[in-house]
Amino acid sequence: MRLTCFAASVLVRWTGLGFAIALSASACGTSFSSASDASSGGSSAGIDSNGGSGSANTAGGSSSSAGTTNGGSVSSAGTSTGGTSSGGTSTGGGGASSGGVVGIAGVNAGGGSGAPSECPCSAPTPTCELGKCVVRGPTMTKTAGFYIDSTEVTVGQYAAFLKAKGDDTSGQASECSWNTAYDPALDPIAPAPSAKHPVTNVDYCDAVAFCAWADKRLCGKIGGGNLQLPEIGDATKSQWFEACSGTKGQLYPYGTSYQDGACNDASGALMDVAAEARCQGFYPGLYDMIGNAQEWIDACDGNAGATDVCERIGGSYLNEVSMTSCGTTGGAMRNLQAPSVGFRCCSK
Repeated sequence: MRLTCFAASVLVRWTGLGFAIALSASACGTSFSSASDASSGGSSAGIDSNGGSGSANTAGGSSSSAGTTNGGSVSSAGTSTGGTSSGGTSTGGGGASSGGVVGIAGVNAGGGSGAPSECPCSAPTPTCELGKCVVRGPTMTKTAGFYIDSTEVTVGQYAAFLKAKGDDTSGQASECSWNTAYDPALDPIAPAPSAKHPVTNVDYCDAVAFCAWADKRLCGKIGGGNLQLPEIGDATKSQWFEACSGTKGQLYPYGTSYQDGACNDASGALMDVAAEARCQGFYPGLYDMIGNAQEWIDACDGNAGATDVCERIGGSYLNEVSMTSCGTTGGAMRNLQAPSVGFRCCSK
């Protein structure tokens, strides 16, 4: 709780019921004073030098003060719960009751005349943090019927997830119960990855956990659920494929024919996400749907555990040209951590 006083002098003392704060100042040769209690159900009053007085009750945790200078009225108000002020122009802060929050100029952090909460939230800003709707990980791009991350999840964004989760790996589905850490499997002698590179060396369950933390999901079936293997390249069924190829299912994110050098599909090394301006998905602002890192999607051949085969899509920086398109897929065990495999998330 923070209290700011704009005054020539301030006196704080214990009254037995709470702290009392006395404020005094002078204006145009006439002085006034005010006091506000911080105790439950307290009151405050101001007496001016001309005999005028003002008073207010603070039941429920609010306080106000009033005084008169040279015949003019000056008032200040603050609230702790419900947050309203009246009786003049609000110019200062009042006291707070037990458990209350001091308000400045009639505004408080718990509601009332303060900004209302934006929550519950939905894509493209699906996460509620302190009453605000935000996006964790990449910003999201709208497709025909859902949202998808505009880029692959980056090293820097994944680091924020690791910091937030710490050692907590609870809440995973039974097929991921073996997954006791979310850390990427990095080569200890390799250079540290760039914060703007796609995060790689993460397994399927790591990707699922990140997307859940971000209030999104690993891209799967349009409308919800996991994809059956024959549905992966169906633009009416697969979120990832529809975002890359459009509703007509074109082979490449930028059109129907291959464009050499448009995407990072054969360079032999990762690049910063969105570095290739021409490598946009069917929807503008959707980058690296082919090349850079291959991406996990929610399509597995079972739910037994670590050895289930789950699909990766979109090709990577290691692919040959003939192997890179919106429909380029490859299966791998659920627990694979590879330097060419990352992910992005879709809306629920």
